[in-house]
Amino acid sequence: MIKKILLPLISIAVLFAMADISSAQGDINFKLGDYYAPDDASSKTKSQNLEDAVEPIMDMFGFLAGGGLYNSGDVHGFMGFDVGIKLNAMRVTDDQKPPFPELEYELRGGPLQGESVVPLPMIHAGVGLFGNVEVMGRFLTFPMGQGDTEGNVTLIGLGAKYGILQNFALPKVAVVAAYHYLIMPEDFDFGNVNNLSAALVVSKGLPFISFYAGAGVDYTNLTVEIPPPIDINESFNKANFKGNVGVKITPFPLLFINIDYNFGVAQGVSAGAGINFR
Repeated sequence: MIKKILLPLISIAVLFAMADISSAQGDINFKLGDYYAPDDASSKTKSQNLEDAVEPIMDMFGFLAGGGLYNSGDVHGFMGFDVGIKLNAMRVTDDQKPPFPELEYELRGGPLQGESVVPLPMIHAGVGLFGNVEVMGRFLTFPMGQGDTEGNVTLIGLGAKYGILQNFALPKVAVVAAYHYLIMPEDFDFGNVNNLSAALVVSKGLPFISFYAGAGVDYTNLTVEIPPPIDINESFNKANFKGNVGVKITPFPLLFINIDYNFGVAQGVSAGAGINFR
C-alpha cells in the first residue's frame, strides 16, 4: 500500500533509473531504454517514444504535486496558521496509457499501465504575514533502495497566497502559486523534475461550512540526463489547465476537513484535514 501511495515519486525513479517496484496491481518493471526504442530505430522515433512515455508522468506529477493548494479564498491574518495532511488522487485515463504497439506487452500502456488511481499524501502548512499575504510549505519524504543504494525520495514545495478581495460580506478572492521540486537519491538520479502551479480561487463561507472554486495551471518541467550506454539528455515541459470545486467543513473550532474535485487534462480529487487558526 505504501509503495502504491508513493507511485508518483518512485515511478519516476523507476522509469529513469531502471529500478523495480511493485504496486497493488502487480509488479512493474520500466526500463527507459526500452521506451527509447531499439538501437536500429531512428532518432526521431526514439525521441517520440521517450516523449510519449514521460508525458503521463508529467501529467501525474503536475496534478499531484500541485493539488490541494487551497481550500478557501480567505487569507490568514498575521501569524494565523494552518497545518494538516493533504491527499491528492489522480484518475488515470486511457489517454495517459499510450499503446506502444511495437514494444513488449509489459511495456504497452506506458508507466501508468495497470493503474486506475494514483494517490499522493503530503504535509501542508501555511502562515499569515502582513498585507493579505500567506506563505506555505509542503513536504513528503520516503526511503527507497537498499544497502549502498539506499536513500530518500523527497518532495518539497514552497508557495504563497495573496488576498485580492477579503471583504467579510463578499466572496473571498485570492491568487495562489507554488513551486515543487523532487529530490532523488544519487543512485536513482535521472535528471530533475519540477512543477509550478498557479490558480485563482473564490470562496464563500457559512457557519460550519464553506464552498470554494478555482481555476489555474500546472506547468511541469522534466529533464532526463542518463549517461551511456543509454545516453539520453533531453528536456520536456507541459502546461495543463485545470479547475476545481470543493467544500470545507469545520465540525469543531480550529478543526477543518475539505474535499474538492479537479477537472481538466488530469482529473481527480484532493482531500485534507487539519488545524486552522485564522
